[in-house]
Amino acid sequence: MPRICLLALIGLPGAGKTTLSKWLMQQQPDLLTGWHVLHLCYDDYFDIQPTNKIEYKEQRQFIYNLLEQLIVALQAGKAELPGRVQGSAATTNSCNHLIICDDNHYYRSMRYKLYQLSRNRNCLYAQLHLASSLDDSLLANAKRGANGALPPAVVQQMGMRLEPPSETLAWEQLTLTLNSTIDFNAVAEIIHNFLQTLLNSPLIVTPAQQEKQPQLQSLTHQLDLKLRARIQNQMKFNKVEETQQQPELRLRSRALNEQRKQILTQFRFDMRNGLMEFSNDKLEYYVNMLK
Repeated sequence: MPRICLLALIGLPGAGKTTLSKWLMQQQPDLLTGWHVLHLCYDDYFDIQPTNKIEYKEQRQFIYNLLEQLIVALQAGKAELPGRVQGSAATTNSCNHLIICDDNHYYRSMRYKLYQLSRNRNCLYAQLHLASSLDDSLLANAKRGANGALPPAVVQQMGMRLEPPSETLAWEQLTLTLNSTIDFNAVAEIIHNFLQTLLNSPLIVTPAQQEKQPQLQSLTHQLDLKLRARIQNQMKFNKVEETQQQPELRLRSRALNEQRKQILTQFRFDMRNGLMEFSNDKLEYYVNMLK
């Protein structure tokens, strides 16, 4: 079975993600040793016009489904590519496939969904982050003209919300970060070495649920105790006299306990989906969410 790697591009609009994709597609086999490159540009499938009644999340789900179809086809040895997926013209002696997922991926949850797909389909997952300043992205976006540029407010919003790769998350370890303004030819060797590393990296193995669950339960219990202690301290601070403001205190206590339940739910979701590492040190982050 061929080795397949989903390579998620990360970066703001105008950072050079599509330019990098095209550059990789045009490279000679010596740079792409061991890989056949495929390019899936998300913009080819998105339709954000007001007349389009298909929601954005549904459009993203369509792309994920398309990626899964592509993986299944490649693993079965089929040569025909679905949709608008493009393959590099360079011929290699390898049947390994590097699928470039050309999108902003500014939320970590967007990338994690690709990681989950890789894990479920016994593939490799990696990331290439084109780091750019907001000013550079706004300038590059403006140069695309009226038909290709996004509204500046959208780019600014993405800039505030972009979650860069984290060194503390195991599933984001296979990441290469490049300056978006750099000449790709000048760093061809760095890119080549990174792609070679992927050839030797172990495929994703799904962690056994029984190994992960006890740790999650233990940390959830610890967090619950910390949240309850914080609520008690806040109630003592707010309490004036035993006979005064009892209705207000009851409402305040009820609101804090609702927050506690929501925080515990968020904590479990983040842990299970790899959005936060399993660590006692991280509990304070969630404790401080209780206001």
